[in-house]
Amino acid sequence: MRKNFILAIFALVSTVAMAQEKCFWVFFTDKNDTQFDPYSYFDAKAIERYEQCGADLYDISNFPLNESYVNAVNAYSTEVFGESRWLNALGVTATDDNAALIAQMPFVARVQEIVSKGTLASLRGTKQSRLEDFDVINDEDAPVEVLTDQLKRFGGQHFIDKGIDGKGLRICVMDGGFPKVNTHPAFQHLRDNHQILKTYNFPNKKEDVYGWSTHGTMVLSCIAGINDKGQKLGLATGAEFLLARTEIDPEPFKEEVWWAQGAEWADKNGADIINSSLGYGKDRHWTRDMDGTSYVAKAANKAVEKGILICNSAGNEGDDKRWMTIITPADAENVLCVGGINADLEKYTHIGFSSYGPSADKRLKPNVVAFGIADVADPSGGYTIAAGTSFASPLTAGFCACAWQTMRNKTALQMKAEIEKSADLYPYFDYAYGYGVPQAAYFTNEHEPAVRTFNLVQEKDGVRITFPPIFDFNNEDVFINVEGEDGVLLGYYKLSPDKKNGIVLKNKDFGEGKKLNVSYHGFYDFCPINGMGGDINLLANNRNSQNGTFKEVKKEGWQTSFFLQLDHPLKSNQWNGSNAHFDFGFRWMYGKTYKIGMGLGLGWNELICRNKDGQLDLLKGETRMKNFQLRGELFQRIAIRLWGINWDLGVYGGVNATRNITLIENINWTDNDGNALNPQPYDSKVVTYISGAKAMNRFEYGATTRISYSIANVINIGVYGSYRLSPVITKEDFLLGSPSNQPSPWSVGIEIEVAP
Repeated sequence: MRKNFILAIFALVSTVAMAQEKCFWVFFTDKNDTQFDPYSYFDAKAIERYEQCGADLYDISNFPLNESYVNAVNAYSTEVFGESRWLNALGVTATDDNAALIAQMPFVARVQEIVSKGTLASLRGTKQSRLEDFDVINDEDAPVEVLTDQLKRFGGQHFIDKGIDGKGLRICVMDGGFPKVNTHPAFQHLRDNHQILKTYNFPNKKEDVYGWSTHGTMVLSCIAGINDKGQKLGLATGAEFLLARTEIDPEPFKEEVWWAQGAEWADKNGADIINSSLGYGKDRHWTRDMDGTSYVAKAANKAVEKGILICNSAGNEGDDKRWMTIITPADAENVLCVGGINADLEKYTHIGFSSYGPSADKRLKPNVVAFGIADVADPSGGYTIAAGTSFASPLTAGFCACAWQTMRNKTALQMKAEIEKSADLYPYFDYAYGYGVPQAAYFTNEHEPAVRTFNLVQEKDGVRITFPPIFDFNNEDVFINVEGEDGVLLGYYKLSPDKKNGIVLKNKDFGEGKKLNVSYHGFYDFCPINGMGGDINLLANNRNSQNGTFKEVKKEGWQTSFFLQLDHPLKSNQWNGSNAHFDFGFRWMYGKTYKIGMGLGLGWNELICRNKDGQLDLLKGETRMKNFQLRGELFQRIAIRLWGINWDLGVYGGVNATRNITLIENINWTDNDGNALNPQPYDSKVVTYISGAKAMNRFEYGATTRISYSIANVINIGVYGSYRLSPVITKEDFLLGSPSNQPSPWSVGIEIEVAP
């Protein structure tokens, strides 16, 4: 009965964790019998934008959902938590049985589960939601030079000098909350001038957004904040704003629905630009999904079609070699994907956590980069420095507002192209830097033509890059890539120029039909490579190392980790002894957020039992059992994003490989007359038994749970608990006597798990 009760507890916990009610997209076949008046639905500024970009106000995507369809689905749903006009779909929670019934309705095109599977995507142990990871570095006032640099890197002074501040542009910021934006001095000018026009909280279905995640406050400050010294934190201090809360943490299922709703809300209310320092990556998708086909990517592309420019963080998975791509919706074709660089004006350096491109279908991503370290408003009332591509994106969004102010006749898609052209590496690109950092001088007609800083010299066996000795640009790096016939980069790297000998690239290292692209101090040139075959073995991979081979990183499938585990049973009132277990081995996991896993380990177990008032009646002193154990486990890993924690639930079983039983007998000392000495010292004699086939067939099994903290998504350090269902001592263990006397079935321990 006791065993059945424990099994029921584990089954109940597993059932709750797996959630019987799931989240689904329900897609409808049509919008029959719906009516739509765009002039009463849209803000006047939205209508102006539609007309400017040539979008159709009466496009069927703008029509509402059929109300009777919605009501019918609602009757079989636990909750309708969101809807999308653009996708003609509802977001619902329902049981599997009810989802199957919904799928049979004649007006339902399909029902698709919203799946959240994967590892926690984190930056140095901080959380990444879908609020792109950020890492607070300092909680004091930011040094002036950091503040100046985040705008200077764009050449932002060109905008400031001409009074360009994003006026006339409307920006929607979608995030996890905006605490203290309604009171913080960094936004006083926005409040005084009534520049925050509307707010909406999609998770809570109300207008209040001034709470919850501090992330949104920091992000907004990178677009339009002004610090206590009167210095700009972002460039678009004159723009108007829409604030949308679309994220909660943890919530692995509903956020993508809310993102789509938020984009439609921004469209309705006249937004010109959306900043999305959000992303949905390895916590819910495969790398192969990062090809612009997710539903948020489709919603993002639809927004651009309707004239909205979208800036989206590239993601913070750059230091996770198992991912090595960007996140969605940054993968959407028409989204301006923004990566991060270090806050350094002297050196052009990719910041380690910033995600690398390309997209899964090999398109250029990121498109541009900006500082991944920024001075931001702290909701506590002060200012701080924070890190993440979450801040590179809004810095760029503020830049885009100012740039668009100078070219109001351009559409969103045209502005995206202009932003790319303004970048300081253009037309060179790679998967770390995109086209580089956008430059304000391009939009104020103050851009100086690049001076030739190198020459490409075709030689018999290769290409030599030579540098005129008159140029010395603070040891700036030379950017080099090799492009295939399909435009996909085969490799890229950057290195210091050799002013004396130049840089020699041998044809044999590349192969025919390739294109060499080079950029140095703003000057770009290219030439064909005419080698005959051969593999590329010169260019570095996309981690900015010096030399090596450009390799695709395995992006999905089984993940392997190594673990070490030490546990010990809890105290038992009927047991006078101890039972420690040491285990090491490998685990394999397959999935996304909810991972199915299995492990195989080799363990060492030592059981020590001492005499306790005849309970072990055949035991005269102490008995020790030692065995090696081959132990397997099956488990499910659940990522809890809010704290960077993994929770495992599973079962284990182990077969004893060998066992050594040692009996230590007490020998009482007596005097010459045979009387016992008092107190009675004792010596011992040791009798060793090696058990045979019975011990080899011993099988131990039970249930396990494990909670671990993820560090950089590579090391998990945690605590481990198990409940043993099988006995340790059996009737066959004649030296130990009564099989009813057992160690506690509950064990606790610690472990470390490393994913290479």
